Amino acid sequence: MSRFFKPYEGNKPFLFISYSHRQSDLVVDSIRILHEQGWRLWYDEGIPAGSDWPSNIARHMEACGAVLFFLSGTALESPNCLSEIRTAARLRKPVLVLRLEDAEAGEQWDVLPPKEKHLTAAETPEGNAALILQSGFLKRRFHHRWTERIPWRALGLAASLLFFLSAAGAFAALATGRWSPFPAPERPGPTPTPTAAAATPPPTPPPVVDLGGNERFFAVSFPDSQQERAVRSALQMPEGEIQAWNLAELPSLFFCGNMVRKNLTGVSFREDGTCLVNSAPVIQGRVKDLSLMRDMLRLEELALICQPVSDLTDLNGLTLLKDLSLAGSPGVKLDGLSDLPSLTAIHLEHTGIRDLTPLETLPALKTVTVSRDMLPLRWSPDARFAVILIR
Repeated sequence: MSRFFKPYEGNKPFLFISYSHRQSDLVVDSIRILHEQGWRLWYDEGIPAGSDWPSNIARHMEACGAVLFFLSGTALESPNCLSEIRTAARLRKPVLVLRLEDAEAGEQWDVLPPKEKHLTAAETPEGNAALILQSGFLKRRFHHRWTERIPWRALGLAASLLFFLSAAGAFAALATGRWSPFPAPERPGPTPTPTAAAATPPPTPPPVVDLGGNERFFAVSFPDSQQERAVRSALQMPEGEIQAWNLAELPSLFFCGNMVRKNLTGVSFREDGTCLVNSAPVIQGRVKDLSLMRDMLRLEELALICQPVSDLTDLNGLTLLKDLSLAGSPGVKLDGLSDLPSLTAIHLEHTGIRDLTPLETLPALKTVTVSRDMLPLRWSPDARFAVILIR
């Protein structure tokens, strides 16, 4: 079961969760316990990929009733976390600090509440959830009422469907003469003849269903939380089990640092190789294991920007892949690429690659984009692709 859950979206008071994505595993495991106990929580998994991130954060910060801040070294280095805490102070929202690490905040964090309002994290997510509950910070108004848990819309749809099926069945029976609203006259039946009791046959065993070893009907095990967030966002499945055949429906997937996006609008690079999204620096992502992508048979666009990936052999066999971006991923190796018959463009800016000859085996490749910090480069003059140099 996925550790991620659907954040609260509604007009009732809720708790805003501020944290660093590098601690997302521990944070989400801790707040999921509170979510399962009925507390209304919102964290940035509720922001659709490709949407205006700052405006979404500001809107939920204004609507929340209080803020829970998971303090760590990386959170104190995050401009997003600092902006959230400053906004909470400006709006006079109550803030509770749970210290995941013994890290000291700089002068710019003067808006943090005094240390008397800080809790030291426990060793387990269950312990963290218990600390937050025992602190008394969670007010009753943040908790779901029992009427909010009733799926009124689903019940209405089920009742309408049941009525429709019942009416259709009655109409069909009336039309075929199998049922009538008027009772039929009784007719005397033949006198039954006594017969020997027949032996009761043994019950027939249920048929055995053979799936033929097709792995596509098995649940997906995600190599990291970032890939899970990207797939769930692309499939619009915030919860529930994802099977391998679902992956074959994905036409595109974009990873940029620790974010997942629906397009690469707003992504740029400085001359020193720093990746920016809407002028804000991004944190390196965690996508390294690409084995999950072997089942994405319809994938046409893939971006692995600022990721620790190195081995690309799992991409072989994606016969529809046309555009591949590896910009800002310095450890990537090209010698694993061989079976990509539709690949026409590959982006290698700020990867540190010097040798492009492994790409000469790709039959449809037309353009290879590189940056000045990669010069000098080596490739065959007989190569069918053009090398594009950007600033």
